[in-house]
Amino acid sequence: MAYTIVKSNGTVLTTIADGTINTSSTSLGLPGRNYAGYGVSLDTNFVHMMENFAANTPPSNPLQGQLWYNTNANTLCVCPADGTSNANAWLTLAQSGGSGTTTFGSVTVTGNLQANNITANNAFTGDTITVRLATVTANATIANANVTTGNITTLNTANITSGSATTAGSITGTWTVTGGSAGNSLVVANGNVYTTGIKTDNYYYANGTPFNPSGTYGNANVALYLPTYTGTLQPSSVTTTAIAGGGTIAGIWTLASGARLNATYADLAERFEADAPYDAGTVVELGGDAEVTAVVNELSEDVFGVVSNTAAYLMNAGAGDDSTHPPVAVGGRVQVKVIGKVRKGQRLVSAGNGIARAAKQGEATSFNTIGRALAHKTTDEVGTVEAFVSIK
Repeated sequence: MAYTIVKSNGTVLTTIADGTINTSSTSLGLPGRNYAGYGVSLDTNFVHMMENFAANTPPSNPLQGQLWYNTNANTLCVCPADGTSNANAWLTLAQSGGSGTTTFGSVTVTGNLQANNITANNAFTGDTITVRLATVTANATIANANVTTGNITTLNTANITSGSATTAGSITGTWTVTGGSAGNSLVVANGNVYTTGIKTDNYYYANGTPFNPSGTYGNANVALYLPTYTGTLQPSSVTTTAIAGGGTIAGIWTLASGARLNATYADLAERFEADAPYDAGTVVELGGDAEVTAVVNELSEDVFGVVSNTAAYLMNAGAGDDSTHPPVAVGGRVQVKVIGKVRKGQRLVSAGNGIARAAKQGEATSFNTIGRALAHKTTDEVGTVEAFVSIK
């Protein structure tokens, strides 16, 4: 009666006729009923199974799940499918040597896995992984990482945090920040930046507009140059963008003993309301529809000053502008509108119509004298001459 051989999955492998042996269905010799060499075949099968078909090539007619010891690589392999004859297609389960490669298909470890080195070519998934040394040659995607000490050549990340806004952290080394948009490479959203020194190639206002803080800062503390400071400043120069650009000093200020203010020009002026716009050099008197008007009469004793555009010190500066409240020099060196010739040193008196002239013998008094010429004027028409004015 023939034998019918069934595999583990319930499928029929082969049928063996009486008195025969089957060597084509598996790697073993499968004897039928009353086969004469039954004992030899059985013992040979046991030996082959004990040595896991140890050879340098896979066994013939292998079945899925069959073991083979590869003597070339000294590895234990498992057959992935019936009849697989390609040695490279077999799955390597273990290695007895100290070097080489051990390959697994899909392995689930429910306990602990200990290894000196693990190389993952594709995906590596786990809840908790503890390693002494991990080398990632391509990309690592980590949702949440707590790294005590890490040496990373290049790190591409959207967020680095110490855990919360109040948890302290530290960045050590020399760092270069590259990129950003609208002039912002490094943005501190909240809190302060504390540093013992700042060096930069470009400076910007908060709105992104660049500025150049040219010059040398002599004070040791950079805080002295912040917009609001209550300590002592020791700069060598304070300036606006231009002489006419203007600036504001608020508060009550006192010159210390031995200190002084130096000015480019040499007249003291104050703004007075005028009844019309007047050019620099115009001689004015108190009167008219406002506080001052162009001097009207010759040898006028009502002369009050000369309109200046070179005031070294301007008082009442916020009263108006040059068209409504011209600066009137009441003392110092200033250009004066003069008609006729003038010798240096002559006293100037009113010629009327906002103009001065040289005083003739016996004309000058302490009341009508505008000032004294500091230079010659050699022409007869109206011009200007520098004079020292002193209004009584």
